[in-house]
Amino acid sequence: MTDISSIAAGGFLAGKKTYIAAVTGIVGAVGAYLAGEMTLIEAFQVIWPLITVAFLRKGVADGSQAESQ
Repeated sequence: MTDISSIAAGGFLAGKKTYIAAVTGIVGAVGAYLAGEMTLIEAFQVIWPLITVAFLRKGVADGSQAESQ
């Protein structure tokens, strides 16, 4: 059974929510491009910030682990 503190800390998704959101956005943008709903430039304008956020999140996570050691 899961306790409330585990759920509040993110449970099994702790540290993965940003990546899941970025991948979902990228898949949506690629799907919209393939369906003809947006141009390649528009798809790139959606995908670039999502990739940036994923790498930023990774850098922050690595930096905080280095400080705790």
